[in-house]
Amino acid sequence: MIALHILKLLENNGFGTIDTDLFLEEAPLDSKGIPKQGVWIVTRGTEVTRLDVGNQNFDIYSRYTNKLTGGIKLENILTFLKEAYNDVCTLPIVQPYSLTEYYNVTIEPTSGVENVGSDDQDKVVRVISGNIKYKIKEN
Repeated sequence: MIALHILKLLENNGFGTIDTDLFLEEAPLDSKGIPKQGVWIVTRGTEVTRLDVGNQNFDIYSRYTNKLTGGIKLENILTFLKEAYNDVCTLPIVQPYSLTEYYNVTIEPTSGVENVGSDDQDKVVRVISGNIKYKIKEN
């Protein structure tokens, strides 16, 4: 569920609205069966530690009608994550979906913006990657 909390962090900092143009784990389809434009986050497998520090790799994808918009959006998110790397201490709670508190958080971008190709509607899909380390306080 940490991906949802990262989305909430992005929403709180003006990068979009969850379920409108910020999505969890997929780019949902519109009423015509076409993927919506916006940004979505996907978690990837990560090494497990024995310590009380969690570790999660993630990718943030973009898909927009305007081929420049997605790249600009991801560049802005990447800049935000790099600037926040030493400052982010907690992730926002996402009520009522998750009351988990993530604290001692560090988010490290691990790649720049990459073009991963065009989809069936000739929209360019781009991605940035990162790693987040954290501790959990369950509520």
